[in-house]
Amino acid sequence: MLRAKVYLLIIIGILPMIIIPVLDLLSGKVVQGIGGQRDSYQPIKDSVITDSIEPVSVVNDIYRELQLDLFYIADLDSIQRKETNSIEEDNPNYQQIIEIVKNPKIKVMIDCGCRTIEDIKDILSLGVDHVILGTETIDSPLILDQAVEAFGAEKIILSIDFQDGKLVANNERMKEVSPVKLAKHAETLGIHAIIILELQKVGSQSGPLNQQLIDIASQINAIPVYSGGGVRSIQDLVALKEKNIEGALIATAFHKGTIKKEEIGEFLSK
Repeated sequence: MLRAKVYLLIIIGILPMIIIPVLDLLSGKVVQGIGGQRDSYQPIKDSVITDSIEPVSVVNDIYRELQLDLFYIADLDSIQRKETNSIEEDNPNYQQIIEIVKNPKIKVMIDCGCRTIEDIKDILSLGVDHVILGTETIDSPLILDQAVEAFGAEKIILSIDFQDGKLVANNERMKEVSPVKLAKHAETLGIHAIIILELQKVGSQSGPLNQQLIDIASQINAIPVYSGGGVRSIQDLVALKEKNIEGALIATAFHKGTIKKEEIGEFLSK
């Protein structure tokens, strides 16, 4: 019966989908994101796929257990800095990130709170596959144009960050930006992907669909849109695909075991 359902989903065009495990790093450990309230983030525990909180070990365990090789890493120490975020060796996550990127089996997209072209250059010099530019930290939409010109569109991912439905931006210029217009501009630049990150849904397992995600995904066709936050099950992933969303960032559902390896193998394509 399960296999018949899979074939039906393939026929109606719901598959494939890109599944991206998430690691939130804080003080050198993998932490459990909860609603974007970073003061309350604690190291992951009671995971069904890893006994570790060390980033390198967690990546290796997820790769071994789930056979997923593209990872989203959020360097929360860098994101929460107020100044320029050129990653340096005093960053408690630095060595862990270096070791993860060295693994030839792993691909990495990373948010280190980049604000400037120099920040992006420093991150790419580590050998990561994609740099994420989040509305929370970038100074201006123009950095997208500058990054594409300097490093190529394939290296750049835009994260449009929301909290309770409102755009998250630390810079006053960014607060005035229309999220839909920003997404459409990113589409014209041909960047690798757009992430719609709803921070209140992170760790909530409340379901991934929200109005911001639906509105933006409905107007973007030339590049992939990924969702961030709230995924509970394979059924949620099917619902996302029906809304033109081609990928999902997932952490809690993997650690709680509500999405299992056999389901990924049957329903999804990396």
